[in-house]
Amino acid sequence: MVKTNSPLDTDYFKQLMWRNQRLEKIMNSDATNRIDRFVEGAWQLVRDYPKEANGYQDLMGAMDDYQYDGQRAKARALADKVAVSSAPRNFKFWAKGFLNRLDSSDKVTTMKFTAVDGRKVDLSEMKGKVVLVDFWATTCGPCVAELPRVKAAYERFHAEGFDVVGISCDTDKSKLEEYVKEHGIVWPQYFDGKQQDDNKFAVEFGIDGIPHMFLVDKKGLLRFDNVRATDKYHAKGDTASFEEKISKLLSEQ
Repeated sequence: MVKTNSPLDTDYFKQLMWRNQRLEKIMNSDATNRIDRFVEGAWQLVRDYPKEANGYQDLMGAMDDYQYDGQRAKARALADKVAVSSAPRNFKFWAKGFLNRLDSSDKVTTMKFTAVDGRKVDLSEMKGKVVLVDFWATTCGPCVAELPRVKAAYERFHAEGFDVVGISCDTDKSKLEEYVKEHGIVWPQYFDGKQQDDNKFAVEFGIDGIPHMFLVDKKGLLRFDNVRATDKYHAKGDTASFEEKISKLLSEQ
């Protein structure tokens, strides 16, 4: 992974990368305790390489993996531990944001901003509608790949009370505006010029990677997290399609 004579061609860096690869193999294995082992290894990485971000990044990813695997209690416990640890400030904010996302299933989800086109967006005032919140970027291949299905769902369900809110992690406003116009994306877009690591709402909701979408029900509660507009990814025990999730929430009073 490291070219000879590169500034990174050191035993220190190569050992760090080797440890990362080992952790990736554990996470990609079929072991039933793979996430637990991955978390254990990530904490060890933090202890051995306290000045590097790798271990903390692994821990953030493991929170989502626990949640995706239906282990919410472990996801919460890990986020609590990171939030009070000696982790760098941004990772502690992410952990607190992740906890905010978990708690949004029991309380009204709050998100308020002025979109790039001047529209005012306030989730708390959108009760009675089903809202898809889409964290994305025009430079993110998987995000762009899912947009046609999101657009089709919007056109199919909008008249029934379905809306979409985009949280752009782009850094170039003009390119975002050009892309939105070119592809006929009519829903409002949040933009603060910061990538996902520093984007206001990505941090506030502990979004560790994009694409990331969640569905808010008519009462304003976050009902489906880690939603994907593809049939390739499903959380453990979840077989409902993207459209079926939307339909379910629209059918509720």
